[in-house]
Amino acid sequence: MSVAEALPESMLIGDLHFEVRESPRRATVGITVDRDGSLQLHAPAGCPPDALAAWAYSKRIWVYRKLAEKDLLLSAQRLKEFVTGEGFSYLGRSHRLLVADADAVRMERGRLVMPRSEVSSGTADAALIQWYRARGRHWLPSRLERWADRMALTPTGLDVRDLGYRWGSLSGNGRLNIHWATLQLPPSLIDYVLVHELAHIQNSQHTPAFWATVERAMPDYDRRKSDLLAAGAGLWLG
Repeated sequence: MSVAEALPESMLIGDLHFEVRESPRRATVGITVDRDGSLQLHAPAGCPPDALAAWAYSKRIWVYRKLAEKDLLLSAQRLKEFVTGEGFSYLGRSHRLLVADADAVRMERGRLVMPRSEVSSGTADAALIQWYRARGRHWLPSRLERWADRMALTPTGLDVRDLGYRWGSLSGNGRLNIHWATLQLPPSLIDYVLVHELAHIQNSQHTPAFWATVERAMPDYDRRKSDLLAAGAGLWLG
């Protein structure tokens, strides 16, 4: 009996560089184009490297198109300054920053108050990220519960954390993770992220069955998905 050739950690397909992710949970191959433009090639365990490379090569036009879309969107991102008057979004609404003598980041009469001490010490970004995380842990559970009940899918827990360039993820133990930056989005788009991740409880891959689960819960998911792609380009990511 021949031993299956192991998949490499990465592959160069033409001029495209892919990180290879092998999983026994997968039954088919797939490609993920992350928001930062990095590429992942997903494969089931035991997939022959030559067959995986040939399949990825056949998808290169689709990958180029996705990369072009993300280049346009990522170019819209800009840095934020921690000065009075700078705008930061929360639940889809822009709030002006007020740098003041305060003991913690807080929302006050529509202004986002930032302690002067955090700005002077260079920790304002970390303080604001912690504020978003705290708000998410307070605001998200009831929102998640509504969708979980509708879909009859229950995660084992919920956490708000930095997920790099992913809006959400589902841990192997069924725990739902949401990026703190989603708290800048309108509630309707946060709902799409929640529904998307809940659907992964039943379907780990983006199969037709997965999208059918999403559509049953959210018939207009395709529009929200497109809106999320556009809105994500303007969010502050720390």
